[in-house]
Amino acid sequence: MSISDIKQDLWEYLAARRRPIALYGTGDGADKIITVLENHGIADLIKAVFASDGFVRDRMFRGYKVIPYSEVAGTVGTDDFIVLVCFGSSRPEVLSQVLRIASERELYVPDVPVYGNILFNREFYETNRDSMEEIRSHLADDESRNCYTNYINYKLSGDISYLAECESAPDDEFNLLSEISGGCYIDLGAYYGDTLKQYLGRFPALERAVAVEPERHSFARLTACAEELIKEGFDISCINALVGSRPGKELVSDSRGRGTRAVGNSNVEHKKTREIDVITVDSLKEDNVSFIKFDVEGSELAAIEGAEDTIRRFCPAMKIACYHRSEDVFTIVKKVLSIRDDYKIYMRHTRCIPGWDTDFYFI
Repeated sequence: MSISDIKQDLWEYLAARRRPIALYGTGDGADKIITVLENHGIADLIKAVFASDGFVRDRMFRGYKVIPYSEVAGTVGTDDFIVLVCFGSSRPEVLSQVLRIASERELYVPDVPVYGNILFNREFYETNRDSMEEIRSHLADDESRNCYTNYINYKLSGDISYLAECESAPDDEFNLLSEISGGCYIDLGAYYGDTLKQYLGRFPALERAVAVEPERHSFARLTACAEELIKEGFDISCINALVGSRPGKELVSDSRGRGTRAVGNSNVEHKKTREIDVITVDSLKEDNVSFIKFDVEGSELAAIEGAEDTIRRFCPAMKIACYHRSEDVFTIVKKVLSIRDDYKIYMRHTRCIPGWDTDFYFI
């Protein structure tokens, strides 16, 4: 049984319908979506750009005056327009606004890669369908298989009803990870320390934690969070570094995102970069590693490669983000199984648009 029977991806659908498009949101997401529309020869369909009321102000974006939603129909000249959402959020008030607009207009949230240049379109799906079928067959429960199927259909169509069909409760992951006891927890992409605090609170038997974060402002907040946890008796080390397949040095953006790698990234201004250490999980030389969280902004595959010895020796539970690159939905599982083939594999998506906050769990 094929994962998807969608005959047209979102971009093909928009090209066939040729209806006016209103972009909801500005910034990197809108830039990426405009680029895809240009590549498909349909950027001329963009007739308006709007923002939430608190973000309108008196400004322009890509030659369009940013207007409130209430003015879109008048600007476009018709009520028959399609809305493309150009940002990501899990905030309830933002999602409610998106759903309200979706009740009034035809609305999509396009899937464009957070990192890399591979677009998840129908051609990509057809080329890699066998790999995706193989990954789905490895998943350990019906909820994971349902999540995988709906997630792929969302990525092709931009239709957020597919995401709604595969949402899991935020606490569900703790049921999957319930066997974690003792040992060392490695948090790759620890950000402000939110997950560090969360997992140490849920699994107090963990004996030690290593938190890695490359972005300097986030790292300062992470360190402050860790200091409070250390006062509670936890053994924590914080490392300001990138994570990769081998130790070394690399340039990182000082002005874009959470420690965006500069090498091979045309969006990064190289004059606004700094050199930073690159570490691997294996180079940490931690003993009794029981849990690793990978959320490293598109470098998950490299981070897994740099953790091969640790995975082989300790078989830790792992949570690995699979939404940064289009190919993550199959390459991550294949890589882990090439190291150890005795994992049970699950997939969960928590409420968010676009299809972020989607992870594989290796137990």
